[in-house]
Amino acid sequence: MAKDIIGSIKKFTVEGISYRVSADANIKRRPTNVENAMLATSGNSMQQKKRIVPQAEGVELSCNADEMETLKAFAEGLDLVKVSYTTAAGDVYRCKGQINIEGHESETGKVSITVMPVEDWTTFAS
Repeated sequence: MAKDIIGSIKKFTVEGISYRVSADANIKRRPTNVENAMLATSGNSMQQKKRIVPQAEGVELSCNADEMETLKAFAEGLDLVKVSYTTAAGDVYRCKGQINIEGHESETGKVSITVMPVEDWTTFAS
């Protein structure tokens, strides 16, 4: 049974390496890999189901220079990487895919990344 707990991300890993997650990080993850639309026609509307990548955006990590270089190598590499994160409730989400580094703040060390799974996220509810 799912716990009624929400809050900050407790843990974030790339290829088994744990990264510090900003306390105010708010990961926005698409929970589905299908986008629905209705297309207007001269008769009844047609239902459209388009396959999309269920990416996770807004991942904010706190990194030093060495950690940033490791993330950069993962982002620039050709191999898929294993990514996982744990929620405040203890639920774990895992995928294999690619990461994009969206930005780096020198004053705070915050690194914003987007995770794009090759298939879908696997959920392990606590």
